[in-house]
Amino acid sequence: MRERRKMNRKTVSGMMLTLLLIGTLTLAFNVQSVKAVGTIYIRPDGSIDPSTAPIARDGDIYTLTNNIFSDADGIVIERDNMTLDGAGHTVQGSGSRMGIYLSGRNNVTIRNMEIKAFYDGVLLLEDSSGNNISGNSVTGNRRLGVLVDDSFNNSISRNSISNNELGIRLQYSSHNILSANNITKNELEGIYLHSSLNNTLRSNRMAWNKRNFGVSSWVGVGGFVNDVDVSNTVDDKPIIYWINKRDMTVPVDAGYVALIDCTRITIQNLNLTNNAHGVLLVSTTNSTITENDMVSNYVGYGIFSWFSSFNTISGNSIKHNNYGIYLWDCSNHNSISENNITDNRYGIYLWSSSKSNTFCHNNLIDNIVQVRSTYGALNIWDDGYPSGGNYWSDYEERYPDAIELDGSGLWDTPYFIDENNQDNYPLMEPWTPLPRTINELKTEIEELGSEGEIDNQGIVRSLIAKLNVAQKLIDNGKTDQAKKILNAFINEVQAQSEKHISPDAAELLIESAEHILSHL
Repeated sequence: MRERRKMNRKTVSGMMLTLLLIGTLTLAFNVQSVKAVGTIYIRPDGSIDPSTAPIARDGDIYTLTNNIFSDADGIVIERDNMTLDGAGHTVQGSGSRMGIYLSGRNNVTIRNMEIKAFYDGVLLLEDSSGNNISGNSVTGNRRLGVLVDDSFNNSISRNSISNNELGIRLQYSSHNILSANNITKNELEGIYLHSSLNNTLRSNRMAWNKRNFGVSSWVGVGGFVNDVDVSNTVDDKPIIYWINKRDMTVPVDAGYVALIDCTRITIQNLNLTNNAHGVLLVSTTNSTITENDMVSNYVGYGIFSWFSSFNTISGNSIKHNNYGIYLWDCSNHNSISENNITDNRYGIYLWSSSKSNTFCHNNLIDNIVQVRSTYGALNIWDDGYPSGGNYWSDYEERYPDAIELDGSGLWDTPYFIDENNQDNYPLMEPWTPLPRTINELKTEIEELGSEGEIDNQGIVRSLIAKLNVAQKLIDNGKTDQAKKILNAFINEVQAQSEKHISPDAAELLIESAEHILSHL
């Protein structure tokens, strides 16, 4: 009997444990399967509509008590000065509508929840201010993770934002703070600022987004003025976002470069990829962008330049971008030379950009549109004879009857761009880097520094190009032509000395020409 009672007690205990486990699992299942009836509203008077929604209220704090599943909008907040605490729960949609929606709201905190599978995750619209979006996971929304539109003085911090189409986007919004957000694997954008100024970005990590970071403006140069420091990273490389800087060199580990109202900045030997821009120039002058790789800036730009002049863009590899080089209202003396511009949708795009921008010795290869020029832009596309213009991969297809011009390595038929622009001396072969000795010459000249033309290297680059042409003629056995060019070259350098180039630079150039002549 005693043994039977023990067995009975064990059986009862086992049954009770089983029932307890079943009850717990049932409760857990019920917790996971709760679904809101339509949209939940927190009304201006503080009431929750519908009253059956899984939200507990304690004064100004509203706490989710369960997950919310909705095929409409998730939660619409119509009240100011309150906190919505997710307490680790999920607000989930069906791929449409809005997750958390604030319009014209002030001092609302949204925290500690997962917001997923809506069309847009979190929206702050129409003069929403003083709001705090923090500690949330915003994931798997069809379009936007977080949108701040026409709103100001909001804080978006410590959120994980992933697998949306767009991560965080600010539009026409100012004085917001974005900090310590982890923004990854979004289909298109990480963080994008459009016509938004005086925002502060700190310690945001953007990685594995097609365009990690970008900024644009329809409200003038001021729309680019934001405080973005190097604690912000793209694919674990710092963002360089300089405003009103002078006489500096961008660090070689930079992952994104924006220069706003800067002068005499050098950008060299960088790998700039997976952003809205490789390099962004706004109202920037007398700067040098050279020997960089701007690759795969998806639906973006290798180099985007706006209201910028007297800049030198040379020796860069610019490929697999939507736009290789885009000049917008850049009206004065930019020099674009010796770049490989390859496999972009548009190789070079000029929007209302004219007056002595010079393009020569570039290789334009297999771009869908090699050059597009709008609004009557008038620019210079070659360096004359025998220095030549640019190499165009589609030249022979367009001009099958063209022949070589006087054994110079140049085609005899100009490359037509539009009624205002043509390359008069297109190159027959891709432009190749200068011989090492002449490269060293160029480096020495650049290190000399000088006043006037040598600062943007316009005249000096033209002269060095002629040395390169002479060397090519020698390599092809055309020594008599090379001698003529070199002798004329020496006379030209002597004429330019002390007028447009420094005597030291002139001496180096003449020594180089004499060195080539001495070895004929």
